[in-house]
Amino acid sequence: MSSVVFRAVQRAASIGTLVAVGTLTFSALSSFVSAQDAPKSQPVASAPAPRTPLPLKLAPRPTKSAITADDLMTRLYIFADDSLMGRDAGTEGSFKATALLAREAQRLGLQPAGDSGTFFQTLPLKRKKVDPMSSFIAGGASLELSKEWGFKSGSTMTFNDTPVVFGGVMGEQSLLPAEQVAGKLVVLTVPTSQDAVLQSLDGEVDVPAGAAGIILVEPAQAAGVFGYVLSAGAFVDDPAFGGPRLFVGANVMSKLFALPASALKVGTVGTSVNVKAMLDVTPSPFAARNVVAILPGSDPKLRNQYVAVGAHSDHVGMSRRAVDHDSVLIFNRIVRPGGAENDDKMGNTAQFVQINAELAEMRKSSPTRRDSIFNGADDDGSGSVAVQEIAEMLSTMKVKPKRSTLFVWHVGEEKGLWGSKFFTAHPTVSRDSIVAQLNIDMVGRGSATDLTGTSKDGQDLRGGPDYLQLVGSRRLSTELGDLVESVNTTKKHNLVFDYGMDASAHPMNIYCRSDHYEYAKWGVPVTFFTTGGHSAYHQLTDEPQYIDYPHMERVAKLIADVALELGNRLGRPVVNQPKLDPRGTCKQ
Repeated sequence: MSSVVFRAVQRAASIGTLVAVGTLTFSALSSFVSAQDAPKSQPVASAPAPRTPLPLKLAPRPTKSAITADDLMTRLYIFADDSLMGRDAGTEGSFKATALLAREAQRLGLQPAGDSGTFFQTLPLKRKKVDPMSSFIAGGASLELSKEWGFKSGSTMTFNDTPVVFGGVMGEQSLLPAEQVAGKLVVLTVPTSQDAVLQSLDGEVDVPAGAAGIILVEPAQAAGVFGYVLSAGAFVDDPAFGGPRLFVGANVMSKLFALPASALKVGTVGTSVNVKAMLDVTPSPFAARNVVAILPGSDPKLRNQYVAVGAHSDHVGMSRRAVDHDSVLIFNRIVRPGGAENDDKMGNTAQFVQINAELAEMRKSSPTRRDSIFNGADDDGSGSVAVQEIAEMLSTMKVKPKRSTLFVWHVGEEKGLWGSKFFTAHPTVSRDSIVAQLNIDMVGRGSATDLTGTSKDGQDLRGGPDYLQLVGSRRLSTELGDLVESVNTTKKHNLVFDYGMDASAHPMNIYCRSDHYEYAKWGVPVTFFTTGGHSAYHQLTDEPQYIDYPHMERVAKLIADVALELGNRLGRPVVNQPKLDPRGTCKQ
């Protein structure tokens, strides 16, 4: 699941927290400060550090047609192995992981549904480096890069003596006629709200035909966005990810126009600017690829409709230095039970006494193990291999579902839903033919000792032997939500559904943080299945040895039965709730 930490700008709890984040932060501590140096706050956890009977490594075994805990274990030990180096999108590890998924899809007899008859849909992934000599001169003044201005583009942008014209407030502006904007940069002010800032960064913004480009004026509270948009790294060069644009701070308005901002009228022409927004752009050394496969339906009339089942194949890669795995394991369980969701917690004196005592006890039987790989066993190795198991079960049935089943392993979810955004913008089947999307992300934990999330009012949510979270199941189609409940009961799965994270306006914003949203925004009914968060979320300790495979088997079997019901029922789930704006920003 996409992280609050990694996508700090997208996930900010308020407009004031919009800051530049270049790399994922994590609680990988190689040693602990002494108890007297630790901050004195936060309660102490009482349960001892969990020990697992599962091995660090496991020899692979042949899988069976049925969904089983043993098969899930075999698959996950392969998919979350150190050799895949954390599966960060656009790296060798992710490339190898997608190759594994495609080979298995082929072995199962699925049909390729990617590019040019392959199982791969390749994203136009590139790497950028901003030239620090980039310049923006307005009203005779040179603006400071990353503090007063920034830009987002797939290539260098140059504007010489280009006049600006005021276009109003972003999202509210009336598009100016072509003759008023021809050859000019249109200036739009961004409202002071989190949603508006997010829209300005990554959403589509209407640009009048004939304009040279747009300048978005960010509110003073969001000055940190400049560092975010300028940060070096990978990006997807595609219109679905937002077109090129310039950003300036609110204080720059006085350099663009003679009149104060409050007195400007739409169509007011300002000064001329000179901009050199220079980028060094190179192709990604390794392709970022969705893996797309189809199990054809058995009914001639319904086989052109699809039940989509998906997960994301990527995780967050590797850290720059190796640390003590067991220290991280104990520290997070005691101080940061939500993993990366709790990265602001530092621990108190009593907690560090407990941490050091437990670590000393563990050292009696376990030597120090240095670790630098975020294996992503639960996030989202568990979902990826659950999709494989569901595909194997459905593909070995004598009578296949009437509708076709569309399996998509999305890449780059951790980067900002890259793969699902690209697939739904450029679907390899008709988007309208997808009757529902079942998203599987983090289904390998959910025990009573796991902090699976918090309620909207801040109360801790905990798992249990029958635990499963559902998100989004009735947001577009109440019929789909009812269907999931019915399958759980009639097929005797007897899982206990927790809808606490699905509450409207929930501050953790889970509905917007995994791949189902990119389908929902186009009107496709969705259900997000997850066993929720835990102390290994986006940590080095998210490894196959800590997964609850029998529980994971129950969840995968439920989802398989939901897919079967959707594949065989006469009608598609009716969309009876308000549709979303596919160009807008997600709101839970």
